[in-house]
Amino acid sequence: MRVVVLGAGLLGVTSAYYLQQLGHEVIVVDRHATPAAKARGVAAARPGAATATAPPKRRGKKFSKLRSGIRRGFARLIDRAVGTPPKRDPLDHLVRLAAYSRKSARALGDEAGVPHGARTAGLMNLFTDPEAFRTRMANATHWSGLGCEERLLSVDEAIGLEPVLAAMRSKLVGATYAQEDPARDPAQFAAGLVFLCRAAGVRFMTRHTVVALKEQDGRIDHVELLDGAGRTITLRGQAYVLALGAASVPHAEELGIDMPLRFVREYIVTMPILDPAMAPRIALRDRQGKLRIVRIETPAGDQLRVHAIVAAGLDEEAEPDSDRFQAIVRRTEMLLPGVADASRASFDTAMHAVSTNRLPMIGKTRLPNLFLNTAPGTRTWIHACGAGKSIARIVSGLRPELDFAFRRP
Repeated sequence: MRVVVLGAGLLGVTSAYYLQQLGHEVIVVDRHATPAAKARGVAAARPGAATATAPPKRRGKKFSKLRSGIRRGFARLIDRAVGTPPKRDPLDHLVRLAAYSRKSARALGDEAGVPHGARTAGLMNLFTDPEAFRTRMANATHWSGLGCEERLLSVDEAIGLEPVLAAMRSKLVGATYAQEDPARDPAQFAAGLVFLCRAAGVRFMTRHTVVALKEQDGRIDHVELLDGAGRTITLRGQAYVLALGAASVPHAEELGIDMPLRFVREYIVTMPILDPAMAPRIALRDRQGKLRIVRIETPAGDQLRVHAIVAAGLDEEAEPDSDRFQAIVRRTEMLLPGVADASRASFDTAMHAVSTNRLPMIGKTRLPNLFLNTAPGTRTWIHACGAGKSIARIVSGLRPELDFAFRRP
């Protein structure tokens, strides 16, 4: 069966690999010049490349627009009724998917020779609220049963792994630690997987922008593309996998497929490190302050980068950006006193669209030959292999190996 994968990010590339392994002819379409461009750090558009990212607006008669709107609205109601997975704790699903992805990535490396690269120092979750840490300890057995590889740490154990935390000993009540997997640093993994796809016969149509998915008789009939010269191209397959991230949404909505999203704002603070010997070696996540703190290397020297994500609506109604940034700096200085130069901090912010339950959208739609494998606004390399392997099995009519909230037809 010919399967057209729309999007050559990590989700699209892993989908293509596992689809090809199941015997399909696979074509992957992407607007970038290189597959997995973002993961490989080469996503910048080249001069002359097509830059359209959404379907162009088309004019027509008012009656035609009304009829089309009614059809899409009715289809969306059907999709909501039959496509919504059972309500269970989304965190359980994410833990299972991450565990399955790690297992799949390791098997892929062992069986197909995808390089894993050097392992990172890991990720440590810091708890300064005793009640929150007690809750985490109470859930330890449950999460371990789902495949979570985090270890619970006492204050002394946490400081033993990351000595810089000694400065906040009086505030720290406990921590968890996980050795991060190679797939969390996706560049080398992505390059190896793209090589394997090409070697196996997967065809990549780069510098091609998805303009529209055309429905006929209750199925996707073809896809309209723009090539790098702006020419319209028609592409047909027996099945289609929509893996365009946030860009999947307008195409899905045009077909009456519900993809509920909400917006979040990411705040990023970068500060020069005063003393490299005092800076954290392990990536840190402050559970109570909702910060992620990482040490990065730049041409100007080592720096501390702090990320915070808040619901966009809540933030707009509360404090302005300047207050939010200063709160992040104060919290970081409280956790890691004397590590970074706050007077030279730089600030940035970005908006992201994420699914309302923070779960990737994987599975079937109301159209029998259209499938979803998309995760708007998330760090998709964490679950790329698990999602790609699962959607390949679903497209092939096989039962997924993973217990997950897959979308149903």
